[in-house]
Amino acid sequence: MRQMDFTMRSWKKYNSSIYKVIAFISCLFIPVSLFAQGIEIQRASSELVEDVYLLEARINFAFDKEVIDALEHGVALHIDVIVRLKKMRNWWWDATVKQDILRFKLEFQPLSNHYLVTNTATGDRQQLQSLEQALLILGTINKHTFFHKNLLDKQASYLGLIRAKLNIESLPPPLRPVAYVSKQWQLKSPWYKWSIR
Repeated sequence: MRQMDFTMRSWKKYNSSIYKVIAFISCLFIPVSLFAQGIEIQRASSELVEDVYLLEARINFAFDKEVIDALEHGVALHIDVIVRLKKMRNWWWDATVKQDILRFKLEFQPLSNHYLVTNTATGDRQQLQSLEQALLILGTINKHTFFHKNLLDKQASYLGLIRAKLNIESLPPPLRPVAYVSKQWQLKSPWYKWSIR
């Protein structure tokens, strides 16, 4: 009987260890993107429509819990999307021909339990039921008038560049010192480039 007891205890310990190992190995195969936080330009392109180049872009926003908590406690998040047209040069730095800064504001409305995305240049607003929906709208740039084709020299090559960042300067003054030193708040994407044709 004692031997059987000992065998059962050993089996339980062995079984428990196996489950722990399986759980650990499973974590290794979870996509890194699930843990990634920050801002990423997933795609961007421009199309010539009636003498004007229109910009389309998709931006992914993955905010840290600290940032989301601040948002849900009344802190508005201001996002700047910087778009540049650059002329490529062989012997000098590429020249910036045009730059636009698209500014957006993301807010939480506790009374309605909704999120509000505002284009601060146009005043256009969209009210969304969830943070996921709000971030999807915030990250979708559709047919933005980028530049007129007259800006292009037919003999030169051009690049479009785009990046997005959280505007720390727009945060409430008491929060700014924390944001300046915290990785959770210093959010900006790398530059995304594409050829202008």
